[in-house]
Amino acid sequence: MNKVLITRILGIVMILASIGFLVFSFIATQNYVKTEATVVSVEYDSTVTYDPDDDTTRDDHIVTMEYVVDGKTYQTVIHAQQGDYSIGQKTEIRYNPANPQNVAVGEMNLPIIIGICAAAVIIGAIIIIKGK
Repeated sequence: MNKVLITRILGIVMILASIGFLVFSFIATQNYVKTEATVVSVEYDSTVTYDPDDDTTRDDHIVTMEYVVDGKTYQTVIHAQQGDYSIGQKTEIRYNPANPQNVAVGEMNLPIIIGICAAAVIIGAIIIIKGK
């Protein structure tokens, strides 16, 4: 195979994968059911590294939440920034009714997903064009 063909294939794969990821991300949580979860613990995650360049640390706390589905209590763990959650706080989550352990915390940030996919599509298109 020549280099031009390989770059075109790579570009097409990036475009198709981005579109597929966007569709999958949107469809995957459409049937999720909303419920209320309670924060049961917030612990500092010492494995997160501090970035001195911008004086910030992101997602440096491990948050454990409990929620009840059909009388059974489940737990989920997420990573969050300090101050995002406190013990006893109630928050809305969504769970998969077919598998209540599969949850989504917060709203799906569709604009960010679209932005990431659009960037991958643009990169894929550039690869295809440059490969000519």
